[in-house]
Amino acid sequence: MVDGISSSTPAPVNSEPDTASFHPQSDRPASADFSPESSRGHTSSRNRPPHLARGKTANSRPQDVKLGRGPSDAATPSGNNRSSRRRSQAPPGDDLTSILTFSLSTPPFPECMICFNPIRPEQPSWSCSPREERDVHSCWNTFHLKCIQPWAEKSVKDIEEAWRARGEEKKGEWRCPGCQSKREVVPRKYWCFCGFTQDPKPPRLATPHSCGNSCSRARVCGHPCLLPCHPGPCPPCMITIQNPCHCGKDVVALVCSRTNSTTTGGVSLPSSRSCGHECGKSLSCRNHICKSTCHDGECPPCPVSDLVRCWCGKERKKLACGEGEAKECNILSADGEESWIGKFDCGNVCERPFDCGTHKCSKTCHPPSPVAPECPYSPVVVTHCPCGKHSLSDSASSRYFTKGAKIVRSACTDPIPTCMSPCGKLLGGCPCPPCVVPLVRPCRCGTTTRSLTCSAAQSETESTTFLCNKPCGALRACGHHQCTRLCCPLANLANPSGKGKKKASGNTTNADVVDVSGWHICDVVCGKLLSCGNHRCEERDHRGSCPPCFQSSFEEITCHCERSVLEPPVPCGMRVECSYPCVRPAPSCGHPKGTHLCHGDATSCPPCVYLTEKPCACGKMVIGNVRCSQEKVSCGKPCGRPLGCGFHLCEQLCHAGACFSCTAICGKPRKLCLPTQHPCTQPCHAPSVCPEVEPCSAVITVLCACGRIQQAVLCGRSASNSAGREATLAPRCTNECEIGKRNARLAEALGINPDLHKVNRQVAYSDELLAFARLNGKFVELVEKAFSEFVTSDKKVQVLPHMPEAKRKFLSTVYRMDTQMVDREPHRSVQLIRRIDTRIPANPLSQVFSTLGKLTDLRASPRPVLAPNSSSGLPRVSRGWNSVLAPSPARTPPPPAQSINNLSARTTPVGSNHASRSSTPLQSLSVAPITATAPSSEAVPDSWEDDV
Repeated sequence: MVDGISSSTPAPVNSEPDTASFHPQSDRPASADFSPESSRGHTSSRNRPPHLARGKTANSRPQDVKLGRGPSDAATPSGNNRSSRRRSQAPPGDDLTSILTFSLSTPPFPECMICFNPIRPEQPSWSCSPREERDVHSCWNTFHLKCIQPWAEKSVKDIEEAWRARGEEKKGEWRCPGCQSKREVVPRKYWCFCGFTQDPKPPRLATPHSCGNSCSRARVCGHPCLLPCHPGPCPPCMITIQNPCHCGKDVVALVCSRTNSTTTGGVSLPSSRSCGHECGKSLSCRNHICKSTCHDGECPPCPVSDLVRCWCGKERKKLACGEGEAKECNILSADGEESWIGKFDCGNVCERPFDCGTHKCSKTCHPPSPVAPECPYSPVVVTHCPCGKHSLSDSASSRYFTKGAKIVRSACTDPIPTCMSPCGKLLGGCPCPPCVVPLVRPCRCGTTTRSLTCSAAQSETESTTFLCNKPCGALRACGHHQCTRLCCPLANLANPSGKGKKKASGNTTNADVVDVSGWHICDVVCGKLLSCGNHRCEERDHRGSCPPCFQSSFEEITCHCERSVLEPPVPCGMRVECSYPCVRPAPSCGHPKGTHLCHGDATSCPPCVYLTEKPCACGKMVIGNVRCSQEKVSCGKPCGRPLGCGFHLCEQLCHAGACFSCTAICGKPRKLCLPTQHPCTQPCHAPSVCPEVEPCSAVITVLCACGRIQQAVLCGRSASNSAGREATLAPRCTNECEIGKRNARLAEALGINPDLHKVNRQVAYSDELLAFARLNGKFVELVEKAFSEFVTSDKKVQVLPHMPEAKRKFLSTVYRMDTQMVDREPHRSVQLIRRIDTRIPANPLSQVFSTLGKLTDLRASPRPVLAPNSSSGLPRVSRGWNSVLAPSPARTPPPPAQSINNLSARTTPVGSNHASRSSTPLQSLSVAPITATAPSSEAVPDSWEDDV
C-alpha cells in the first residue's frame, strides 16, 4: 500500500504489444475520471481543504469545517491553492510505476505507514522491493529509513529471543508493514531504487530518492531495464527476439516478455512458440519418442512399463520404462549360467555362500559375482593380527601373543588370535576401549579448571558442560543492570586488568564487545516514558534514547474553539496548536479575563492577575495587594485560638481550618511544691488535675544552717514524697561558716555594715567612656558579652575578631585581663589572656549608660545624621561583630582621641578609707604585630578579694 494504492496485484498487461502501457514516462493523457483524492488509502467523512491538515488554521468559518465543505465551498487563502492545483493533476500513466513516481514527486507527498508523516524528497527512505531478497513478495511501498530500521530490528530481536527461549538458534525475521511479507535483511543504509547508488542525490528534474541514472535492473529474461531509476517494478521487456519453437524445428519472432509467462509478473499468456508439428524428442527412458504436438517444457514420462528383477534376483516388480538403474547380473552354477538385468535394490540380505561353504555374504542386495567369492576369514586373506602389527604365518612371533594361542591358522573357522601390543588405531575406527588420557579443561567463564579423561571430554554436550558457581558481575548491554548469570563467558568485562592510563586505553568495555550469542542482552523491560507522554517503552532496557511512539489515532482532533483541526491519522502525543484567542468564559471573580491563546481542556486558563484585599486565614486582619487568584493568605502572626484542652493557645502561624491537638507541656503550678510555683512537666492533660506522681524536676537552692553554703538540687516532691529532697540533701556547715559567724559578730561589735560596703564597691566610669558607650552601644554590649563568656569558660586565651583602631580600647582593666596585639593592619585584633584575679564587674558599662536618662544624653556629642543624597540607601541589617565593626561611610568621624584613649575605667571606690591602685591602661594598637603589652607591675593587686 503506497499512498493508498494497493500493489499486491500487478498492473494488467495487454495481449498485444503496447509501448505506451509499459513506459511510465509516456505522454499519454490521463483518464477523465481519475482523481488524486480517490487514490488515498484512508477516506475521511469530511472533504477538508489541504490547508486544514496537520493543525493549520483556516480563515473560513468554523461551521464550514464542521459541515464538511470542500475547497470550493470554504474561503481559503490564495497561497494554499497552489498545492491543490498541483495535486489535482493525474499521473501520466495508470500503472503502478507511474503512480508511485507521481506521488513521490508531487505534493502532498505520500505518508509513511509507520509514523504517518509525509516522505519528503530530502529524507532518506526505503522501498519494499526484491532488491535485497529476490524470492520475497514486494509491495513497493516507501517508508522513512529512520522508521523502518527500528521496526525491523525490534521484530528480529523478539523472534530470535523467542527461539532462544525454546532452546533453538534461528535467525529472526520481520514483516513489511504494507504487504506483511517476511524478510531477514534489516535495512540500514539509504539506497536508490535501482540499488546501485548509496545516499543518492537526484538531479533537479529526476524522481526523488533516485540516482538519476538508468535503472539497469536485470529482468527474468536477462535484459536490463532501460528506464531511469524509478520506484515500483520494472515494466515487461519489450525487446523483439528470434526464438526457436519448443521442438527446435522452426524459428518464431516474439516480444521478449511473451516468450515466458514468468517474465510478465505471473500473468498467464497463451503460448505462441509452438510450430504445430509432432515433438519427436526422446523421452526420459531413451527408448521411445514424444508423439505430442510441439509444446513447452519437459516431455511427459514414457507410458510403457516392464516387469523387472532386483540385483540379487530374489524379487520382481513392474517399473515404468526408463526407471531404475540397470546392472548386468549373472551366476554360474552346475545347472548352467543364469543372466538377467537388475534394476532396483530389494533391500534383502544377499546370503550367498562363500567358496568355503560355511560363511555367507552379509551385504544387502547387490549384483552377484559369477562364481562364489573367497571367504573373508580364510587364512589366505587374514595374515596378521587385528591390529596389523604381527604376522600369523610365522611361529616366531608367538612371543607377542598369549601363551597357548594358536598362531598358524589352517581353516577359516579357526579363531583369529590377538597380540598383547597396544592397538594404536584411532578411536572410533575399531572397537577399542575409551581413551583415558587426562585433560585439563576450563569452565565456560575461564576462572576454574578441572581434570577429565579424553573420552569424557569428547562425549560432553551443551547440557553436561562443566560450569562454575561464580556469578558474573559485568553490566549488561543496557549499561544499567548487572548480569548475575553463573559462569558467564563475558565475566572478564567486570574486572578489567591494568592500572591508570593502560586500564583506560587498552581494555575493552561492554559497548566494544560484540555479543553475538546474546549473553548480556538485558531481559528487563525499559519502561521509560516515551516522548508522547502517554505510553512507556516496551523494548528491553537499552542505551540511549527510546524510539518514538508508534501508536496513532484515527479520529480527528479539534481544539476547544473548533477552528483548528488535526486530521487522522494523528501520531500519539500530538496536540492541536491553535493561534486563535481562547473563547472560554471570564473567571467568576468578576475581573476581566486576560488575553491568551486557545488551549486544551487539560490546561486551565491563566489565573487572575488583579490585586485585591482578602482576609487572612485566621480572620484577624485584611491583607491588601494580594493577587485575586491566591487562595491562601497569611498575616504571619500566631493563630492564638484556644486549643481543644481549653488551657493553651495555638502557636502556629496564621492558618486555615481547625487547629491541631495540643502537644504542649502542661505548665500548671504543682500543688505539692507551693508556695514555689514549679510547673508541671507532663504533656497537657487539661481539664484533669495534675497527677503529681512523678517527682518534681525543678531545681531549687538549699542552704546550710547559717545560710552561707548554697547547693542546687532537684525538688523531688511527689504524691509519695511530699517533703522532697530539701530536708535530706541540705549541706552542713563547715569551718568557714564558723569564721563567717565570727566576722559577723566582730563587724557588729565594731559597727560596720558589710552590705553597704559591697554596694559602694561598684566601678565608676569616666564621662569620656560613657560618651563613647552611648555612640557605640551595640559594640559595648557585644564586647561585654564576649568578656563574660570568656571569664565564665575554662579558656586561658581568646582572640577577638579584627576591628579598627578606634575600637581597640576595651574594659580589660575592669575585668582584670591582660591583652596582646595580633596580626598586621588592617586585620589587627586583640588577644585576651586570663589572670588569677579576672572577674566580672558588678555594674557593667552597658547597664550604667542605659539608666542615665535623656538629660544625661545632652552632654554627649550629637549623633550623626545621614546625608539626604546618600547613595547608601536603606541600612543593611547585619549581625554579630560585622554589624558593629564595619565602618559606616555616612557617620561622622569618631570622638577625639583623648576621649577614646581613656577607655580604661577608674576603679576608685566610693567611701573607701584608702585609695585603690589605678589599673594600667591599654597601650595603643599601633605597635608591631604580635607584640605583648608590658606586664603589669602588680599582677595581683591587694584589693583582688574585695569584690568576691
